[in-house]
Amino acid sequence: MSVHVEDGKVINPEGVEINASLQCNMRCKSCAHLSPLFRKENADPAETHNILTLLARNYHASYAKIMGGEPLLHPDIVGLIEAVRTSRVADTVLVATNGTLLDRASEEFWQAVDSLEISVYPSRPLTSAQIDRYHGMARQYDVSLLINHYGHFREIYSETGADSPGLVQDVYDTCKLAHYWRSHTVYDGWLYRCPQSLFVPQQLKNGGWNPREDGIEIADDPGFLERLHRFLTRTTPLRACGNCLGSVGRLHQHTELARKEWRPKEKLEELIDYEFLELCKSDITTDDGCVDSSSSVSREAG
Repeated sequence: MSVHVEDGKVINPEGVEINASLQCNMRCKSCAHLSPLFRKENADPAETHNILTLLARNYHASYAKIMGGEPLLHPDIVGLIEAVRTSRVADTVLVATNGTLLDRASEEFWQAVDSLEISVYPSRPLTSAQIDRYHGMARQYDVSLLINHYGHFREIYSETGADSPGLVQDVYDTCKLAHYWRSHTVYDGWLYRCPQSLFVPQQLKNGGWNPREDGIEIADDPGFLERLHRFLTRTTPLRACGNCLGSVGRLHQHTELARKEWRPKEKLEELIDYEFLELCKSDITTDDGCVDSSSSVSREAG
């Protein structure tokens, strides 16, 4: 199902994303949120509630995804979860974490969240005892749990950008975040099609631009619904697409890099996986090869 208007609201069949913290305790090469380049910044629960409540008058998502960075770095993650839930912008609240800080999560955290996604990486593996414990907590607190084991990432952006407008269009057309996962991102009163359109322009070493060029200010005037639907279904690339690899960057083994080594040096054309690009042109749902294995726990009463 695509983004559409129903009963006076734009409906996103996937999730709207809220970044609890921009920083992370990991330094994954090709992090889609460029977290290794960001300094400490946490979302304010009250401000988040207010802007999502305003957005909810014209927009509804299947779920709200609280992520980062690493969301469990947020000093009041439970308060943020409740702020998102009471905004009624989505049916359920999901937290996506790397799991390395989950041992310290409170009982209130498990009570507050509906769904939990844990991304496990080779450089910071979870023990079998930890995984067993999280399965048990999920069953006890009726939390839907998904654990993904990632062995690979795809290159995510280029500092120098692309020379070919046609290639930029291809990258945009095959972008899973924009057209398949629909990773709509809320930040500072604005809505973005994807996280890269928010984060890439802020971090380009040789000078970026105001990411609001690729966003829409959340409002409640009579014309906002139409503007929002048009924005979320546009067929032309965003400005950030000139530096972004979307979903078709070269596949590489997961690794962590020092902050000073994190920026990619190649041009965008050199970082494209052209074979995968062609596959995505035919079927945007083609698996990206990043997840090695996954396991899930359905909702069960404890």
